[in-house]
This record gives sequence, structure tokens and C-alpha cells, in this order.
Amino acid sequence: MPSSGHGFDAEAHERHHWWRSLLLKLALCTGVSWLLWWLGGWAGVLTSLMLWARVLAADLMALGETAWRELRHVAFRPVQGRFYQFKGHRMRVLDDELEAQRWIALDDLSTALGAPLPQRMLRRDKPQALRDLRDGSYLLDDAALAWLRAQRSDRAGRLALWVEREVWYPARGRKASCKASPGTGPGAATED
Repeated sequence: MPSSGHGFDAEAHERHHWWRSLLLKLALCTGVSWLLWWLGGWAGVLTSLMLWARVLAADLMALGETAWRELRHVAFRPVQGRFYQFKGHRMRVLDDELEAQRWIALDDLSTALGAPLPQRMLRRDKPQALRDLRDGSYLLDDAALAWLRAQRSDRAGRLALWVEREVWYPARGRKASCKASPGTGPGAATED
């Protein structure tokens, strides 16, 4: 968020305060180390190392924590927002660039369900809901939800709930979910 130019910038103040504090600590430790070295030689230098460790410990820990956080960010950047998992099974999900919908890999759905999905039937009934790419066939999330909800197994019910919560809902947002959630319609039961 850009600052207005006239207000107080707390983040810049904290950075300035941190640098000023660090420079003061370094100057103080250097002065004490020089004094101990002048008075006691190498024994004074070894004693001053304890002072350096005590004074700079918090800053070194904060630096290590920041470095770790940044390394994790760089390491997970390629899969950020594209890694999905259901009960230990990896699920490949693609976002549609033009519309607010997602595509789920048929192979991954079959593996997570524990039974093959009827690709021929899906292709015959809803040809626009299947997309063939280099790494396999993908099914539109609406079609996957409709097919999973028509099944009678507990695993299919849990997978349908997972698809709705993790794939369908985030792609469309809160307004679309309240308006046209799959399974809700004019005949759906309502809670009063």
C-alpha cells in the first residue's frame, strides 16, 4: 500500500531504528573488545567474544529466521497455488485463464476415488467438460462434482466435498458460491 507522503511510515521507522540499534551495538562491542584486548591481550579478546554473542544473538536469530522464510518462499514458488492433495493422493488442477473454473486431471480423480471414471460416458454426455492435454485428460470441476455426487460410495462423497471446498469454491468466490452452488437450486432444502 503506497504511503501518502505526509503520514507516519511505521515500517520505515522500524527499519531505521533497527539499523541505528545494530550500529550502536557494533560500535559498543568493538570499543569494549578493543579495551579488553588492550588490557588483557588474547584473554581479553576471548572474553569479549561472549559479549559479542550476548549482544548480537537476537539479531542473528532474526536474520536466520528471515533467511529461512525467504528460502522456503523461493523453493515453493513453482508450486504455489497449484499443489492439491486428497488423502495422500496428488491432484493436478488447472485454472482456466478466461473463465472462473478449474480442470481436474481424470487420472488423479480415478486414483483418489479408487475406481476408474467412465471417460467415454463423460465424453458422450458432456463433451465440453473434457479437455485433452499433453499430460492427460482433464475434467471440468462442475462436471466432476455432478458425477461424484451421483455416486453412492462414502469415498465419492468425501471426494465431492473436497472438490467443492478446495477446487470449486476458491475459483468462483463467495458471491458465486452463494448464488449457484452445485447441489443448490429451486428444489433444494433450506434451513430455517
